[in-house]
Amino acid sequence: MVPLDSKDRELLEHLHCHGGAYVQDLCDVMGVTRNAIRQRISRLEAWGLMVSEQRSQPRGRPKNVYQVTADGLHSLGEDYRELAVVLWEVVSEVEDAGVREQLISHVRDRLADRFRRRLTETSSPDERLDQLVDEMKTSGFNVESDHSAALPILRETNCPFPMLADVDEAICQVERQVVEQVLGAPVEFKRRCRDGYHCCEFEVQLESTGKT
Repeated sequence: MVPLDSKDRELLEHLHCHGGAYVQDLCDVMGVTRNAIRQRISRLEAWGLMVSEQRSQPRGRPKNVYQVTADGLHSLGEDYRELAVVLWEVVSEVEDAGVREQLISHVRDRLADRFRRRLTETSSPDERLDQLVDEMKTSGFNVESDHSAALPILRETNCPFPMLADVDEAICQVERQVVEQVLGAPVEFKRRCRDGYHCCEFEVQLESTGKT
């Protein structure tokens, strides 16, 4: 998932509804300059969400017409927040504690596997943390790694699951456990948005890995 803003969505929705558009058409619709549109187009093309093809004109040279790709259409439908809240509520309301924990465990393991399989083999937990941050960014998480303190920090500048966290703080523990599994080291909360801080911070306990 890529981090689309409201203008990205407006542009992609226009292309989808009209079967494509020229640069000037997009300038008129978005109310911006050609330079601004070209910058946005360049970014969306790099993400594979739109493509261009040349079309002949009655007069003059061919022009590029821009169209939304299959991935672009998929991105337009990726706002699953309300569905995620409903699903989490259903899991949380399972009366059998064993079954409930098993379901949550499956969610945690699936998320960990999703990130872990994209990382390259490395013996350094610091490097693994940086790789995880890069992968999370490509999935739309606003995260950064911080190696300035005694222990490295994975910092989320905003909660990725605010609606879920409001329902049940267990989602915070699931995320912490996912980071633990991927990094192969114990992880503790240092700060949480849920507790009133401006960010969530996960502190990686490297002493337990044997690193000095």
